Amino acid sequence: MAPPSEQQGLPKLLQPRQLAAVVISVSAALLCFEICLMRLLLVAGWHHFASLVISVALLGFGASGTLLWWRRAQLLAQGNATLALLVAATAFSMPACWQLAQHVTVESRLLPVLLWRQLAGWLVYWALLGLPFLLGASTIGLALLHARAAIARVYAANLIGSAAGVVAAAAAMSLVPPAWLPALSGALATLGLLALRHGTSSRVRFPCALALASMVALLAADPPRIHVDPYKHSAYVQRLEAQASAKRVAVVHGPRASVEAFSGDVFHDMPFLSMGISPPAMISLLVDGHRAGSLLRIDDADAAHVVDRTLMALPYALIRFQPRVLLLGELGGANIWLAKRHEASAITVVQPLEAVFDLLRGPLRELGGAVLTLPRVNALATHPRHFVDHSREHFDLIQLVSLESSAAGSGGVGGLAQDHLITVEGMSACLARLTERGVLTACRGIQSPPRDNLKLLATLAAALRDRGITDPAPHVITVRDYLGVCTLVRLQPWQAGDIARLRAACAERQLTPVWFPGIEQHELNRPDALPGPPGEPGDWFHHGARRLLSADAERFVAAWPFDIRPPTDRRPYFLDFCRLASLNELRAAFGDLWLTRVELAFAFVLAATLVVAVVGALLTLLPLALRRGRLPPGGRAATFGYAAAIGLGYLLLEITLLSELHHLIGDPVIAAAVTIGALLAASGLGGLHAARLDSGRGVPLARAVIGLVAIALVLHTALPALSGWGGAAPLVLRCAIAIAVVAPLGWLMGFPMPSALARLERAAPELIPWVWGINGFASVLAAPLATIIGMAWGFDVAGAAALALYLVAAALFAHLPAPSPGVTGPPER
Repeated sequence: MAPPSEQQGLPKLLQPRQLAAVVISVSAALLCFEICLMRLLLVAGWHHFASLVISVALLGFGASGTLLWWRRAQLLAQGNATLALLVAATAFSMPACWQLAQHVTVESRLLPVLLWRQLAGWLVYWALLGLPFLLGASTIGLALLHARAAIARVYAANLIGSAAGVVAAAAAMSLVPPAWLPALSGALATLGLLALRHGTSSRVRFPCALALASMVALLAADPPRIHVDPYKHSAYVQRLEAQASAKRVAVVHGPRASVEAFSGDVFHDMPFLSMGISPPAMISLLVDGHRAGSLLRIDDADAAHVVDRTLMALPYALIRFQPRVLLLGELGGANIWLAKRHEASAITVVQPLEAVFDLLRGPLRELGGAVLTLPRVNALATHPRHFVDHSREHFDLIQLVSLESSAAGSGGVGGLAQDHLITVEGMSACLARLTERGVLTACRGIQSPPRDNLKLLATLAAALRDRGITDPAPHVITVRDYLGVCTLVRLQPWQAGDIARLRAACAERQLTPVWFPGIEQHELNRPDALPGPPGEPGDWFHHGARRLLSADAERFVAAWPFDIRPPTDRRPYFLDFCRLASLNELRAAFGDLWLTRVELAFAFVLAATLVVAVVGALLTLLPLALRRGRLPPGGRAATFGYAAAIGLGYLLLEITLLSELHHLIGDPVIAAAVTIGALLAASGLGGLHAARLDSGRGVPLARAVIGLVAIALVLHTALPALSGWGGAAPLVLRCAIAIAVVAPLGWLMGFPMPSALARLERAAPELIPWVWGINGFASVLAAPLATIIGMAWGFDVAGAAALALYLVAAALFAHLPAPSPGVTGPPER
């Protein structure tokens, strides 16, 4: 009997290679759009929404399974017409939905009086951003249904296209301003129409052409823009621009971030500058809209005398020789001038953003950027953690410049960001780069109740213990003023002469000692008094330092109202201070303002997971359950469990690999592109091989899962040593090593889904959209769930959970619906 499309007078259905071409282009566009959204939302708001973007994207995949399940017969009856229209709609929706979302008022800082209005705005915002994923996933799912016996090949094309999308996104972010990234993603999707041009009728080509013309018209009428959160620093600068009080003088776009420079008399931000001191004129630097630092408009060290009145100058009072200085995360040059004024013999600046150096050496060279070209200044564009892990140099002073900012204190959702430098292992690596009497120092703003500085001190104490120092107390000095806290650590105990110089410096600069060996009671909380425990002479900072540097540290950390556990490489969340058990106590203490005063990172992820779980269930599980009578009588529970297990397992393992390979490659953007791209491409090739091997009994799949678990366990054990050995190699070689590491694992991870699809195509093809939806729903939960596990217990636990899920899937495969004897399924077209 003729296919339904021919029965209705439409052209013959596409061949598998044409379907694969459509799927590759749409999958690439979706992954490109997903990654670009992460960047766009970081520019637009405050926080790292990676897990939410992934959840919204995969929610579209889950909902598309429901749509295909409910309308499978009707959609298949339309032949290629619906497929062509879906490709065009996907392409148009990417820029259109982003533009519409910019007209929705959203604010990242939640206010109790506006809470419900703000939440409604966020729901509309995310619904708009989720529509392209629903349309694109429906395109891929419908192509899978059209593929019939070639379904495994087309699914493999989906994975390979996704890998191409990762590469496209990384390239696009280097070349295209962020606001134009959705339009570029839409253009990528239009390539799928080329494969359809010979397989659709003229009455379908016209709407497709109309959709493309509409996209061009939209971009011309409403040029792409980014609506910035009104509480963000870039929104403040935009208001200054509108008032002619500020002017953007330079901008550079890069794959990691966009860096902007603004001039104006209103900019006078210098961290921890003493009161009454006027800073020189400066350029304000913004990274993805966040205030990142200031470039002093001076050209010699004499004009930089103001830096001597900052808290960062204190360590130089304890160093009596020309030090070799390492500045980790230096952005604007103020700490370079500070080192020059204290006759540093060498200054090494490590900053991950190449765009910052491009600005300072280029457009800003005559505005103060020449500080990078001073004698004995060496600027390196690499991640600070990667540098301290693999450098063989030693320094007399290492300054953690990236911590020089105010405390968290804005709701704390910034705690979702990973920081691989400020971990126990990262601080231990910094200590290893010190000379015998070298000093590691960090300055950070005061907060009440204390959390940032206590967590930093707990991390440094753990790092000292990691270096074999059982009693860290004699190795630590902590001093504060009315703005911030300065912590100094060294491997050798502080001596009496050091303490004498410290006391003199505190008296001269009006600083308040918090902790140093031999501190006396009359020195506490003077001259600036802060609240402390009842009955104690010192403030809460002194109380915390005394406990954290004692044998009682673990008990103190467990009892503190904020999470101040030392972060580790397995749990690299320095800014996560949320402790759920303390929320009621903090809410009672702060009253109606509690949302603006407590740290909500972990609670935010939990709430987001609950929301996406409920929405995902409504869009996928409930509709499927309402029509489960259409399912074959056997194998429903096994099919559900199988699809859910591999959906959860794949993303959990992928995110775990990302965390581990970051240390090998040394750059988070490149690491993400290489890891995800290689994993998806290898999975696609593995899926092609799985379809050829499957005998219907699941033996190849069981072997693949056993191999997957074995390789993953070996990698978990060997990757730290491999990162230490290969991390010092050139970047191209490090990427090649990462691909070689990921490829075998990804190849085996590609077996489960195509194996199941090929089996169901022979036994119960009506289950395919159901499996597509269940797999998508499980993947929706995987991204925030991985974050929850990583923040609470570490990514090694997430990896173990992923391997357990793959073993469950292998056990369930034998219980999937099986074809009747002699049934081979429809012939491949």
